[in-house]
Amino acid sequence: MTLHSVHSTLLFATICFLVLKEVNSMPPSGKFTPKCRVGEGIYNPDNAKLVPWITVDLDAPPEERFKKVVVPFIEEMKDVVATVKQAINGISFGILVPLVEKVMKYAHKELFPEVYRREIEGISAVSGISVADLAMMNIFYELSRFCTSIVAQTTDGDLWHGRNLDFGQPFIWDVEKRTWKLTSVLKKVTVNINYMKNGKLLFKGTTFAGHVGVITGMRPNGFTLSMNARLKPDILNVFAWLDRNYTNKDLHFVMWAEREVFEHCRSYAEAQAYLSNTLQLAGDYYILGGKRPGEGVILVRNETSLESMVKLDPQGGFGRWYLLQTNYDPGTRPLFIDDRITPGNYCMRQMGPDRLAAAGLYEVLTSKTNLNKSTVHTVIMHIASGTYETYIQDCPDPCWFI
Repeated sequence: MTLHSVHSTLLFATICFLVLKEVNSMPPSGKFTPKCRVGEGIYNPDNAKLVPWITVDLDAPPEERFKKVVVPFIEEMKDVVATVKQAINGISFGILVPLVEKVMKYAHKELFPEVYRREIEGISAVSGISVADLAMMNIFYELSRFCTSIVAQTTDGDLWHGRNLDFGQPFIWDVEKRTWKLTSVLKKVTVNINYMKNGKLLFKGTTFAGHVGVITGMRPNGFTLSMNARLKPDILNVFAWLDRNYTNKDLHFVMWAEREVFEHCRSYAEAQAYLSNTLQLAGDYYILGGKRPGEGVILVRNETSLESMVKLDPQGGFGRWYLLQTNYDPGTRPLFIDDRITPGNYCMRQMGPDRLAAAGLYEVLTSKTNLNKSTVHTVIMHIASGTYETYIQDCPDPCWFI
């Protein structure tokens, strides 16, 4: 960790603090004004081929399952670990990393459910990355996820689901490349996985190499699912878990819960019931889509229960034909520097249900500020056609930083 890196991190934090302190309500404007790109013809499905597809056999021993996923990404995974440690060092002056490593080694051995513990041990064996570092990454992904998810239906009741994964802020701003360093390295470990069971495709999912959970996914002929972070302090729950206030049986990291719902639930109704009731480490928003008109819902979760939900209108048309969720409770105002809801809603109305398809949904999600400097990738899902496409994103300047 260089002195320059430490100074850069502290300087950026100071600037953010001063801006938030002095400005009462100033959303992105001027050259950063949101811009809707619907109708620009920017959708190119060939670009989805840049994200690889790899098969995971859930019938294989846990230690063997993710080896094929990991091998092509070993150096990139090491870059992710190094970047996170660099950020931790930057805010703690080198004090915390040894402690974090010790705690993560303990957590992996004593607290992780057996199947995930064994999967991580297998990843460690093939990658050379310690189980402590891999445990850190699996927990770290629970703490910082800023996303946009959309489930929508056409005038004919055809359902589409899309999401942007925003991840990496505020972990080291790369001054030369003008982006978040963690966002950049996460783009390089994004992978699509076909999860197989009994020789058949069980579900499709998108995750990061080295992570054993699922970020976004689709169960064929069943349901689609994405998850957005809820802006409440998760870190205290992590401490409680490390202090054994959660048992192995009770604990669900939300990305593990998302994987489990795909493994155990066959239908939209089953998935909704499971996600509404599972005990988990942190609150979040589950955005769930189905295959029939009206099968779309935002589930607002806390650690123990469902707080509220918002549903699609089964009649569609120009009523509630879409749901757009970022990282704020439905109906509440977002932080003024992080308003992706207003431009997202404007763009969805520009498209309309009659033009809803892969191209239109991609154009909405590639419109600023839903697209920003922390956007890692976009996923488009459609049960009826089997479409599942992941696109690595880039937000050229001028582009809002979150």
